Amino acid sequence: MKRLLTILIVLLLAGGALFAQTRLDAVAPKDARTMAMGGAFVAMSEGYQSLYGNPASFADKKAELTLLSVTPWVYVSPTRDNINTFQGLIEGGGEDQGAIISALSDLITTNGFGVGASAGLGWVGRGLGLGLVGGMDTYISGKTLLGSSGTFDGQVAGVVGIGVPLNLGPFRLQIGGDVRPYLRMTGEIVGTDMIGLLAGSSDSDAAFDPMTLPVDVGFGLAVDLGATLELGKLVSVGLAVRDISTKQNFAESTVGEVLATLEDGSLPEGDPSEYAMLPNLTVGARLTPIPTFLRPLVDVTVIAEIQDPVRVIQDNTSMWNLFHVGAEADLLGGLFAVRAGFNKGWISLGAGIDLLLLEVNVAVFTEEMGPRPGDRGRTGVSAEVAVRF
Repeated sequence: MKRLLTILIVLLLAGGALFAQTRLDAVAPKDARTMAMGGAFVAMSEGYQSLYGNPASFADKKAELTLLSVTPWVYVSPTRDNINTFQGLIEGGGEDQGAIISALSDLITTNGFGVGASAGLGWVGRGLGLGLVGGMDTYISGKTLLGSSGTFDGQVAGVVGIGVPLNLGPFRLQIGGDVRPYLRMTGEIVGTDMIGLLAGSSDSDAAFDPMTLPVDVGFGLAVDLGATLELGKLVSVGLAVRDISTKQNFAESTVGEVLATLEDGSLPEGDPSEYAMLPNLTVGARLTPIPTFLRPLVDVTVIAEIQDPVRVIQDNTSMWNLFHVGAEADLLGGLFAVRAGFNKGWISLGAGIDLLLLEVNVAVFTEEMGPRPGDRGRTGVSAEVAVRF
């Protein structure tokens, strides 16, 4: 364990030498269970979430097969006014550009606006982790619509990993790792692009063509490592280091060129664009205070995590941005679940229901986009529908 910690610390410090470069973060799903618990479900992840969380869960005694997990999310605060604004945006239907511009302006300048979705499948447990997870995320914000800007990202990743359990007297140590090849596309988007996507044209007379949006695209390879230690029936701790990789060289292209070349099984050969992959470190602890004999009726889990100190140091933000805390109460053997959390000082809420093979989870969350908690919150709604057993 000491040797593993030493290796992880060296990798983290090595990443610090790359701070001056553009960092390429993985496109992690905004899955409803994690977001409802304040984002605190990385180092202490389990099941399907371990494919983008802690690979140590691959060594779990119980295996979980997810035949399909679909998670859409939208960055919009679910207030009555925003719902009406969003409704007006949809009803614009590309015909009333004035209504679309007005609705977008309200959403972007108050909370920012964006959408995302993820889909995947996988097997986790009994020493093995196998999965395929794809997703996209778009978000734009600004003080004015025309001055707004943001990013859009897409990624498809395969996960192949193993987990090994070690019994240390009364304690159980699990160590895991995976190799994650991926196809990644990332680019920037501005307010006029968003108008064009929704209205079918830009601020000029020419028709808007989303195929002309510039993107950087390429293949990459990353390694993820993790460990968990069960300290009896009540407490466990975990450590996950994700995105261990070298610099990624992508090609500058457009959405249209990427789609055209993918049909031929290749990628565009544009000018190179270099990105740094800095390791993402998460340390967490889980508390399950309910006595074992009562857990079939009600089970409570509390998780606290410190996430991504590299990002905090790189961006010179408040240390409070490290902290994520979440709680989950499972009722009637997991049939129903209610969740709450604190994500960098912002409250999140959610619930779930597990009907044999069908699992449904929803969450309302807020993420901090500024340097200090309370500066610039981004609120969103996420839902997951999964078939798993």
